[in-house]
Amino acid sequence: MLAFNTLKHTLTTLRANDEGFISIHLPLSPISLLAWLKAQQQFPQIYLGDKNHQGEVACLGCAWQTDTAHIPATLSKARLYGGMGFSASSQWPDFPHCQFILPRIEIRRQGKINKLICNLYWAETDFATEINATLALLANLSEPSKLDFQPSQLISRQDLPNQNDWSKLVRHVTKASFQQHTAKVVLSRQTKLTLANAVDHHSLLHQWQALNPNCFSFLISWSAQAHFLGCTPERLYLRSGARLTTESLAGTMPRGSNQDDDQEYCEALLHQRKFKRENQLVLEDILAHLKQVSYDIGLDTIGVLKLNHIQHLKQRIHAYLKPEANDYELLSTLHPTPAVGGTPRENALQFINQHEPYQRGWYAGAIGVLNQQQSQFAVAIRSALVRSNEVCLFAGAGIVKGSLPEHEWLELEHKIATPLQLLTVSVNGKAP
Repeated sequence: MLAFNTLKHTLTTLRANDEGFISIHLPLSPISLLAWLKAQQQFPQIYLGDKNHQGEVACLGCAWQTDTAHIPATLSKARLYGGMGFSASSQWPDFPHCQFILPRIEIRRQGKINKLICNLYWAETDFATEINATLALLANLSEPSKLDFQPSQLISRQDLPNQNDWSKLVRHVTKASFQQHTAKVVLSRQTKLTLANAVDHHSLLHQWQALNPNCFSFLISWSAQAHFLGCTPERLYLRSGARLTTESLAGTMPRGSNQDDDQEYCEALLHQRKFKRENQLVLEDILAHLKQVSYDIGLDTIGVLKLNHIQHLKQRIHAYLKPEANDYELLSTLHPTPAVGGTPRENALQFINQHEPYQRGWYAGAIGVLNQQQSQFAVAIRSALVRSNEVCLFAGAGIVKGSLPEHEWLELEHKIATPLQLLTVSVNGKAP
């Protein structure tokens, strides 16, 4: 492509500046970002997509990385990509608890405008080394691949916890003695699928986001061995200067089989005490934490977010931040929200850490973009971890007073329904 050839020529004539950082921006003709990323053999790879396909970015290679959400002064104009896991005590191999990168190559699309971006950073190396490393990456790029996902035969499925153990956990959390000190715990489940064939994770995400266009989509591959991807309805926050937008997303019902049924479920979400209480607990916790870093806080009217298989109560929150409130502090203050942890936060997280039979890793973590002018993070729910022909699907449910184990288990099934149907096919060609 012309833009890549122009970039190679630019790099051979470029001279170092005193800042130690250069970002080259070139116009690019339309291209499928996931198809381009699929064709490449270099890592890390990151893909982020906005709701309703408004914008997206594909990142390849690493010019610099950090294990904290601080932006150094030398990179004040840069965008860093990555995120952090659910908690430091629950980690996956190949996924550090917190990692952000300055990618060597970015392709960004905003609306119909496409850009090729090359980042050079030599504060910890030298300029010639940076140029040569970038030219080597460009020399090994491949043309975009076809995104054509094919389901596979399901060999086995394992749920952690299983339904019996899940019921025990729900009954424990809903006991009156437990509710006296912990009003909500978000319990979760890992569903491990073994498939007949290796999973094409780029094409899987492409189909997944087509079914849920009003979600944030993401793919994180720090190496060729493991790929974390998903389509999440939940924004952790969007910060533009001192303006912050976040949301309370809690309370779940399935979609109806027809318009009347769907509306009946929607009305239940809006009016039943159990769902209103679940959302209110999340809202109150977020507001309490926001008060530490904000001057003014406002609320939108509560509404319903409708997805492919489920619908949620949602209330948007707006805040004007104090001058000292940076992204490191915001992530520390807001993450993990009670929508994925519980409330009070410390009690709920302690229970999760002690009783969940698997490692959450980056499931329910925070994934997004760090930038001094504007940062945005999504909560990594409705997600999957892919390792060759093994896929772990994740789902959680907020357990509060009145929660019933069998109803909450069914909610988990609804939450993994979309990727499960995309991934698997039975002997007769129908999804299980």
